[in-house]
Amino acid sequence: CVLLFSCQQPLLPVDVHVQRVSIRLGLIGKKVTPDQAHPLLQALLPQDSRSIYDFHKGLLRHGQRICVFERPRCNKCPITDLCDYYKKIYL
Repeated sequence: CVLLFSCQQPLLPVDVHVQRVSIRLGLIGKKVTPDQAHPLLQALLPQDSRSIYDFHKGLLRHGQRICVFERPRCNKCPITDLCDYYKKIYL
């Protein structure tokens, strides 16, 4: 996080929220750890610090507020059309 936030280096931090949302969206596999997810997700993004920051903050906030670990709030989610988890559970 320090390299991205303070030094503005284009390196994606992957915490449990980013990992969980990425798995549910189908961006990474279910057994992918945060360490393994880093290069996989990084490869999907433009390699500039602003894009990576926006992606990180978006997934982090989404994972903290809507796509929570237990009982995700899918009824409030604006991206269910992109979500593998939603399609599997609700469709």
